[in-house]
Amino acid sequence: MTTTYGVVRAWPAAAREAARRTLERYGEPDEAMPSRLIWRHAGPWKRVVVHRDPVEHRFPYPHEDRVEGWIDFRVPPERAGDVAALTGSVRVERTRGELAARCDGEPMNFLALNLAHDLVTGRVDVARARAAYTELAAGLLLGRTEPYTRGLAFGPPGPGAAVADEDEPGGGAG
Repeated sequence: MTTTYGVVRAWPAAAREAARRTLERYGEPDEAMPSRLIWRHAGPWKRVVVHRDPVEHRFPYPHEDRVEGWIDFRVPPERAGDVAALTGSVRVERTRGELAARCDGEPMNFLALNLAHDLVTGRVDVARARAAYTELAAGLLLGRTEPYTRGLAFGPPGPGAAVADEDEPGGGAG
């Protein structure tokens, strides 16, 4: 942790704590920069990023988004709006076939991505997903954990699965 410590020692306390938790879970990062730490292929994640500088967020409670988890996941264009409506902490990278959540910690990232999966697969609508997000987040604050906050509730795409969306000309949205 010597080199990583040199990067994060000047970070704000909350950022240092997020880095410490992630270091304990996944070991030394693959990249350490003054503004962020990056792990590749850590646990269920394609990429984990801990940011020095937070993004202030008020849903489902006031907090700072600082820990970002990326997975391979195809979001069809017609579902991207639903995913965006779930929470501003979820990002769709259609061309790369990636989905990310940037929240205050890994349990909330799992929650956001599990609910995004439910939206994409049609299991819930936006209103139900946001209600579940609020309820499960409140439970986390009270010390309760549910499967949706402990890990991804769906499997990753299989090897060679087409998750990228090359967005061909003349093909419309998609």
